[in-house]
Amino acid sequence: MSGTPSARSRLLNPKILTWLRAGLTLLTFAAIAWYVHSRPRLDVSALSLRWGYLAAACACLPPLLYLRAVKWRILLRGAVPDITLRQALRSYLGAMALGLVTPGRVGEFSRGLYLPQREAQGWRTAGLVLIDNWIDFLAVLAWACLGWLACFGGRGLAWGAALAMVFAPIPFWLRTAAKVTSKLPSWKGLRDSAHKGFEAGTGVAGRDYLGAFGAGLAAYGLEWLQIAFLLAFLAPSLPDPWRLAGMMALVSLANTFQVTLAGLGVREGIAMVLLAREGVGPEAAVVAAFLQSALVLFVPALAGLAVKPVALYAGNEIRGGDGLGDPD
Repeated sequence: MSGTPSARSRLLNPKILTWLRAGLTLLTFAAIAWYVHSRPRLDVSALSLRWGYLAAACACLPPLLYLRAVKWRILLRGAVPDITLRQALRSYLGAMALGLVTPGRVGEFSRGLYLPQREAQGWRTAGLVLIDNWIDFLAVLAWACLGWLACFGGRGLAWGAALAMVFAPIPFWLRTAAKVTSKLPSWKGLRDSAHKGFEAGTGVAGRDYLGAFGAGLAAYGLEWLQIAFLLAFLAPSLPDPWRLAGMMALVSLANTFQVTLAGLGVREGIAMVLLAREGVGPEAAVVAAFLQSALVLFVPALAGLAVKPVALYAGNEIRGGDGLGDPD
């Protein structure tokens, strides 16, 4: 294509995006270093380190990322039938660095920039990211029912199940949002773009919603197993498995919208309060929650820096082969 790329296209240039992600990742790790340094010293004598459990927790990461990629591929295949699991995984990892440091992890909406298919670019894929996050929220709500049961008995379980059912009909809520946005005044095309994003759910088959939800449930179940391994690494005793899963689901639910950089401090504090109900000491709760954040967020974000974004230029033209390396 001839002509000078637009300002938006220059911003989305692969080299600029790569440096932006690297800079934000360094900022995140600087915040982690500050957080670790500024925390009151923990009484490590209260911890019993059993390294085999730490190795088991680390071993949970590959299957966890596999389940996340499977869920993302299930949602993508209606719009991109030829999407591969490898491409879905690289798209997921590539956007993590931006997702970590943006409020509500909105940086994850850039996943389409790491997919080579033309139909995967733009607001439709951003809408699919919204659905992906929504399904994660539903999976957490489902697991949180165990937490409500542990805290409030049968009444808490009933209220938790009712709340999950309110958010369950995703296509209905997306169609409603699409209708609302279509009536808003247009501002530099934002109305039409948002409308397309909300309409993304219409291309997802019912069986794909169920498949993605099943993968999300399994992924969070693996996260609760991982936190159990981390607590076993640090503490001599553990809560009942179902109570631990329910409490950690409540921790994730409370930290759905990040109010600190990468959620630092908030998740550890909530975990300390809720796990104290189950007899877990504050040192073990804080360290286990921090280690899990490092495993499921920071390590994959570092790996995602190796994923090269696909080049976007004025006129929505895409250059580059399979999107897995440097564009030509």
